[in-house]
Amino acid sequence: MIFASMKNSQAFNALFKQGKSFHTDAFVCFFQSEEANEVGFIASKKVGNAVRRNFARRRLRELFRAEQNNLMGGRYAIVAKKPIVTKEFSLLKEQFSRAIKQVFKEKRPKV
Repeated sequence: MIFASMKNSQAFNALFKQGKSFHTDAFVCFFQSEEANEVGFIASKKVGNAVRRNFARRRLRELFRAEQNNLMGGRYAIVAKKPIVTKEFSLLKEQFSRAIKQVFKEKRPKV
């Protein structure tokens, strides 16, 4: 499945408010079932300087790419936390696959 890059801040805000989420110590994964297949990777200044933020985004992109075939269509936003820079990549892979499974399992009542 091919995912486009999510660039619209309104789409991010809607996803944060209405989407399902799963938190780990290294990142937060948001998902909303939509017709559009989009993904966004976020690393704020809390993660560190520009080099660390780019490293965090590269790690998030690789985690997403590795699991891309197992994902449902929709919008995804993955937000990096500070520990993503120092964690071992194999642990991140385990956490990411667990987060994706949890997001798909979770059911929230619509308000």
